Amino acid sequence: MHLHKYVKESRGSLKIILKSIKKLNPTLLIVVEQDANHNGPFFLGRFLESLHYYSAIFDSLEATLPRNSPQRMKIEKYHFAEQIHNIVVCEGYGRIERHERADQWRRQLGRADFQVVGLKCMSQVRMMLSVYGCDGYTLANEKGCLLLGWKGRPIMLASTWQPQNIQSS
Repeated sequence: MHLHKYVKESRGSLKIILKSIKKLNPTLLIVVEQDANHNGPFFLGRFLESLHYYSAIFDSLEATLPRNSPQRMKIEKYHFAEQIHNIVVCEGYGRIERHERADQWRRQLGRADFQVVGLKCMSQVRMMLSVYGCDGYTLANEKGCLLLGWKGRPIMLASTWQPQNIQSS
């Protein structure tokens, strides 16, 4: 599920979805999202955030895949090009790419009565990064969220959440 696609300026859709998820009484909710502020109401802010964010993304691709790689071309064309177009060109209900930063996700999930459960996998993730041998990726743990970045710029977040007031069976 792409939660960022349900974040609207009014935030009503996300609230309804999080309440529905909570009613399912999951043991854990795992959130993996892009860590960027693409939900602002003003074009210039979204444009500048996109410029910096996708510069880091394309810089990381440059370091890991050759420019003429068919896989890279597909990723750029069918994934990132569509995202960038939607973030920069579309307004209102037409804009569905509404990525937010980790602090916003913490607020939204907290308001929906979820509490963060800290990830304890830093050493495993660091080992995986070293196996792929690409310098430039960074890893941080910020208030229970694992942030994968490129040269210090966060690009992805992963976090685990549990509903508050879980009834023991």
